Amino acid sequence: MVNPSTAPIPLDLRPFGAAIAPDGQRLYFTSPDDTGAVFVVDTTSHSVTAKLACPGARAAVMSPSGDRLYVAGDPGNQLFVFDTRTDTIVETVALEGAPLKMALTPQGTRLYITYNDVGQVAVVDTASGQVIRTIGLGGELLGVAVAPDGRQVYVTDLTGGTLRVIDAATDTPLAMPPIAVMPFPRALAVSPDSRRVFVVHGQDSTVSVVEPASGTVLTTIPVGDFPMETLMSADGRRLYVSNAEDDSVSVIDTERLVVVRTIPVGGPPAEMVRTPDGHRAYAAGFRTKLVVPFDTRTFSRPVGPQPEGVALSPDGRRLLIATTGADALAVMSTGETQFTAGQAPMAIDVSPDGATLFVANTGSNDVSLIDTRTGTVTATVPVTAAQSVAAAKDGKHVYVAGSGALSAVEVATARVTGTLPVGSPTAVAVGPDGRHVYVTDAATNSLLVVDTAQLTVVGAPVPVGSNTTALAVSLDGRQVFVCNSDTGVTVVDTVSLTVTATIEVSDGPEYVCVSPDARHVYLSCPSASTIRVVDAVSRTLTGDAIPVHPTPQACAVGPDGRRLYVASAGAGAVEVVDTATRTSLEFLPAGPFPAALALSPDGGSAYVLGSEAEVITAVDTNVTRVPVGGRPLDVAPAPDGQRAYVAGSSDGTVSVIDLASLPHTTGPAIAVGGRPQAVAVSSDGSRLYAADHASGDVVVIDTATGAVAGRPIPVGGIPADLVLSPDGAHLYVTDSDSGTVSVIDTALGQVTGAPAPVGVAPSALVVTADGSRLFVADPGQDAVLSTDSATLTVTDRANLPAAPQGLALGPDGRSLMAVLPALGALAVIDTATLQLREPPIPVGGAPHRVAVAPDGLVAYVTNAGSGTVTLVDL
Repeated sequence: MVNPSTAPIPLDLRPFGAAIAPDGQRLYFTSPDDTGAVFVVDTTSHSVTAKLACPGARAAVMSPSGDRLYVAGDPGNQLFVFDTRTDTIVETVALEGAPLKMALTPQGTRLYITYNDVGQVAVVDTASGQVIRTIGLGGELLGVAVAPDGRQVYVTDLTGGTLRVIDAATDTPLAMPPIAVMPFPRALAVSPDSRRVFVVHGQDSTVSVVEPASGTVLTTIPVGDFPMETLMSADGRRLYVSNAEDDSVSVIDTERLVVVRTIPVGGPPAEMVRTPDGHRAYAAGFRTKLVVPFDTRTFSRPVGPQPEGVALSPDGRRLLIATTGADALAVMSTGETQFTAGQAPMAIDVSPDGATLFVANTGSNDVSLIDTRTGTVTATVPVTAAQSVAAAKDGKHVYVAGSGALSAVEVATARVTGTLPVGSPTAVAVGPDGRHVYVTDAATNSLLVVDTAQLTVVGAPVPVGSNTTALAVSLDGRQVFVCNSDTGVTVVDTVSLTVTATIEVSDGPEYVCVSPDARHVYLSCPSASTIRVVDAVSRTLTGDAIPVHPTPQACAVGPDGRRLYVASAGAGAVEVVDTATRTSLEFLPAGPFPAALALSPDGGSAYVLGSEAEVITAVDTNVTRVPVGGRPLDVAPAPDGQRAYVAGSSDGTVSVIDLASLPHTTGPAIAVGGRPQAVAVSSDGSRLYAADHASGDVVVIDTATGAVAGRPIPVGGIPADLVLSPDGAHLYVTDSDSGTVSVIDTALGQVTGAPAPVGVAPSALVVTADGSRLFVADPGQDAVLSTDSATLTVTDRANLPAAPQGLALGPDGRSLMAVLPALGALAVIDTATLQLREPPIPVGGAPHRVAVAPDGLVAYVTNAGSGTVTLVDL
């Protein structure tokens, strides 16, 4: 089993090339350092099991059978052939040039090698171990890939900015012009159907999508900083791009041709390989002595102790999780909401009531007013220039600074009420009482204090040095902290208008924010990938630099001062730092190229500006927690999405949550008896059904009155789960003690017929959309049983490698998800064949329940053992 850790694996030399055995048990990383070596890494222990001598070892490729590893050596211009059974070199092939990259044909019979600086590709016959021909293409060749159908070979010309195509049948260039792509193409990957080629451009951080048949570039996709290599998933649905300067991997949806996720990783990734199951990948650390593991399919977030029941709101935008260890319902957003503003947005702020965003658009020289609830632009106000923006604390005015001017905008009328000439403003902030605006002016290397009533400069400019990049005002208004990327922080007293301290910071700070109590100043340092902390009382740096993901940008402190939020351009996320422990807690996906950041007044939302993508992303910063009954185990939303019902298993209650006014409940919890284990809501929302683990009854609740309707319906034994038929006419209830399933006629409110034997210990169950089949998890025999819902006879079974617990159906009904607690994994079952679609996907510790997004693209798994929810890319 692959080691679940994503901690970097240390080597004693810098890795260059990478390969993996077909069984996924051994990794091979080459290094040209020293005399050259090949490291063999065990994927179970993540330890180096062998270090093999190999002069100048660079590129590496594994044969399809796994018994041969081909390693290109430079200097020496040799191809080394290793027998992986003995880890010895069994053959050496002399090459005519310095090898760069290599690619094997699907059958492994021929190896194509690009030569450095000579514009040639060597063709090696792997059976004879001979270079059988050299193909002259010209240019400076680098990347090479063979189409999966074996008909064509693709080569990138680094300086020519082209993609070259070779006919693999004749080993000659195709009679077509080179395909022009973006400058400096590096690595490339071919789709499984051989119809598209994806080409990485390191210098401009993009991926070109090429259609070879027409010789055209379909689109260009922005990715992270300095992308180096690509890795295609086995099914071709995802392309992974290693961003060496961002410590991240961009995940591209190859159908929609967009980046769907950015994965923060533990080092600068370069050459990548994936395990056979596709769940894990390993990257050679660029210019480091590290191997960087990362999960390709999953992303986990902490949600609270012992999460159990999970459900999605009907619109799929909220995830509802019963956290048993906290007696609470955790509510979190399932994704980010994106808004658009003007051209080249540069800065962002939010109104004091949290209802309006103000976005300074440098490209269109205006400021956009955006309603945070709807994401719509309510007004666009032209200004002289727009590079930075700050809102007054009373919400009446917003101030926009840009080249040559400071503009005052009245929010209510959306018009400019005044303009003050300023040479070259770099940042703007408003004092807490709204009487003064503070502007740094690069033309005079000073801080200007502006009276907002007259829009005039007060007193003399305060010298603060060159290269000022940002400023922040303490909440009491007594101090202004000016960030200077050359020297550090200049502290200005707002009463005397004098510099009271200059604090040297060598990490190149470019962004600044202040804690609510004004005791700490946080400096974001992109070039050093650190956060520095200044004690505002002693005016000194305090503690060591806080390491964060590469290229941190703007920052903000939460209202309680306990969390620091940093826009992480490298991770494509907001990095959350605990200010007490100074450790990174988690990453919140925040759209492409996050740079500017503004927090809502309550700290519940972060609005992140991706200037390169021209989008604003709204991110939930907190998991909302609502107190509910004791030890909640299950949750069910009403069909209209207005309410959620939570079963409190230890106090015999069902809590009613008003989802429109979180974190409030709608009144006292409903008493239902002993230990409610599971809940389900009728399709019209009028009835709630609760399975009572203690009494063996199903309790029916009138949701309009919140009262128990009629007498409990006895089903006997220990009811574990229940589900309604699509038409609402029947309710199916499992009894894990007696190994039966009972059917309740919901109109009559009674059990129809005798309980039917289904498996050994049936627990969770789901019903198909047409109501014809019922799937039952049976942990007693490590299987999911398929039953005819009319007769409750078992018609088929899916055998699993461990006992299943929670179940969920994909929206198309073709995939069935089953969590396997003992393996810490999610199984995906084909409902037509009842076979696993792929090996179980690792999630978290002791997973218990699962829900699937309405679009079927993501599964959400609660991990009771690790206190997390894992998002699984399906």
